[in-house]
Amino acid sequence: MAKRGAALNAAMALAFAVLVFYPRMAWAEGNAAHGERLFGQYCAGCHGPDGRGGAHTFMPHVDTLTKKGYIDQMPDEYLAFVIGEGGAASGKSAYMPAWKSKLSEQDIQDIIAHIRSLPNF
Repeated sequence: MAKRGAALNAAMALAFAVLVFYPRMAWAEGNAAHGERLFGQYCAGCHGPDGRGGAHTFMPHVDTLTKKGYIDQMPDEYLAFVIGEGGAASGKSAYMPAWKSKLSEQDIQDIIAHIRSLPNF
C-alpha cells in the first residue's frame, strides 16, 4: 500500500512539473473518433483496445488507463508529455516509446480525447 501511495505522489509531482516546465500548447479540441483510430494503431497493442490494459501482447503487462479516479486526475498536458516523450521520460515504463516523431500534436490531442471518452471501471 505504501508503494502505491509513493507512486501516486511521484506521478502527481511529475504532473505538476510537466505543467510548470513543459511548454504549453494551444490545442484545438481533440477529435475522439480520429483518436480511436490512432489509439488502435499505436496504443492498443499494449493498453488493449478498451484501454483496460492486459493486452498480454507485451511484457510487462500494462495496467488500465480507465481506472476510476486515475486518468481523470491527469491533466491533458501531462498525458501529452507521456505520449510524446515516452515512458522513461515520465517515470513510467521505459518500454513505452516516445511517439512525438510519429504523431503530430493534434494526433496526440485526439488520442487523449479518445482516452477520456473511454468508460471508467
